[in-house]
Amino acid sequence: MFALKSSARNGKIDLLKFLFSIMVIIFHFGKGLYNYDLFTKGYIAVEFFFITSGFLFAKSLAKYPYQKDTFLKDSTLFMKRKFLSFFPYHLFFFIACFLYVVFDQHLGIRTGFSFFCSTIPDLLMLQMGGISGLSLLRYEWYISAMLIVMFLLTPLAIRYRKAFLYYFCPILFLAITGWLFAQSHSLNVVREWTGLCYEALLRATAELALGCICYAIWENKFWEKLPKAFLLLIEWGIYTIVFLYSCKLFTGLGDFFALFLLGIAVPISFTDKASLGFLNNRVVYFLGKISFPIYLSQLLVIEIIKEYDFNSPTLHTLVYIGCVISAALICMLVTDNLLRLFRHLRTKLNNRKEDVS
Repeated sequence: MFALKSSARNGKIDLLKFLFSIMVIIFHFGKGLYNYDLFTKGYIAVEFFFITSGFLFAKSLAKYPYQKDTFLKDSTLFMKRKFLSFFPYHLFFFIACFLYVVFDQHLGIRTGFSFFCSTIPDLLMLQMGGISGLSLLRYEWYISAMLIVMFLLTPLAIRYRKAFLYYFCPILFLAITGWLFAQSHSLNVVREWTGLCYEALLRATAELALGCICYAIWENKFWEKLPKAFLLLIEWGIYTIVFLYSCKLFTGLGDFFALFLLGIAVPISFTDKASLGFLNNRVVYFLGKISFPIYLSQLLVIEIIKEYDFNSPTLHTLVYIGCVISAALICMLVTDNLLRLFRHLRTKLNNRKEDVS
């Protein structure tokens, strides 16, 4: 999702990723320290990420038509690529968070090794499986839940593509959202245990399914039949309402209706007819790319910066946002260059093997 080439990127989606990333990091910062009104329902940003991920999940799987002989291989290959698209940035912050805990708590070699063993599920992004040792990565629950659910759904989606999109996904979405509504009337559920799994996995399943439904609607070019001005009015009207809802306005809207509205807006954002050419540029593409490391860096920055007294919630928040973006930039600089070096060395090694053979 975050590693597309510029030619394949959608500038509007990249801009929205960045804006929703800023929303959710402010939500987590304010909730823990100040309880101010800005983005008090900022968790709704994760719904945008899940729906968008579900849309791209369904779109990517269109490249893997069912073939009996290669079915399991294709499913495994798809999930391997998906996992590796997230892992490098995740690994950077895993190492940073692990070292922070080791030095902050003055862990010795033996204690540090035991602590590392307890964090292996976090390293593999399997926290939502039920075992986690590194609390500084707890906001990665979204990535973990998404990967686990995709791993479970991918073989089904490839084997029974049409039935998956037009039958299974609507049933999954309606059944699970109905259950979540009956349980809590809120989508802000993560680590509540159902007896079988965390509610976060159910939340991920329902909203990824909604994203797949959005793709099915988009694939049938439903929105292309409407005037561009009308599409843009609906799209940006919905995003405006959702942003205002996250700030304690339109409180009567409710999480589930906001989710439904995002399910309308996201496929419009992917529709060519509703595209905005001026957003398709390198600056906006960069904002989309940095949104993932921004999301990853927030809790480590909160732990470091929360002890400082700025005598102003506004100033403290602005410094926090600046530090999060700086940490994300450092992550991208280090990780991207290491990846380039790794690819270069791998190419040279492969060339030497070919010369020898």
